[in-house]
Amino acid sequence: MNDYSHQHMDRDQAVQYTMDHFGEDLKRIIYTYIKNHHTTDDIFQEVLLTIYQRWQQFKGQSSLKTWVIRIAINRSKDYLRSPLHRIKIVKDQWLNQKKDTDPLEEIVLQQEKWEEIAAAILNLPVKYREVMILTFQQNMTQKEIAEATGTPISTIKTRMQRARILLKKEVSEEGWTFES
Repeated sequence: MNDYSHQHMDRDQAVQYTMDHFGEDLKRIIYTYIKNHHTTDDIFQEVLLTIYQRWQQFKGQSSLKTWVIRIAINRSKDYLRSPLHRIKIVKDQWLNQKKDTDPLEEIVLQQEKWEEIAAAILNLPVKYREVMILTFQQNMTQKEIAEATGTPISTIKTRMQRARILLKKEVSEEGWTFES
């Protein structure tokens, strides 16, 4: 079943298809907003429930993937605006996750650089973080990001430029670039 055969799915099939084909991507997207694995799982369940409840509203004007990503982004933003929101510092978590890696100096140095970049991205304001994550992690085009977030493409382009400027200030630039 491909993304375009959604018309033939009932809502149970749509939820199952979403879990099978987009589940891990959606969890990564949610995590980039929430920065907490337990809460990410809770919000993912809310996303699936929303897909189930709103399946009849999906008209196919965008791809199924774009539609479910938009739901995940909106649920994540709703959570961030809620009084339950607790931002956790993740920079140390990123650095601590990789302690048991190959001791070869070059691999360690590259890993540290990627961790520095990942931590810097996660520390960006949400509007800049989302465009970086959707671009580099999900390989989405600026147009797809605009559709998924409900934001004008000119705003997405501006946010990408500002995100790159902020990242260049935070991360040493030795051989690393943030061009898309």
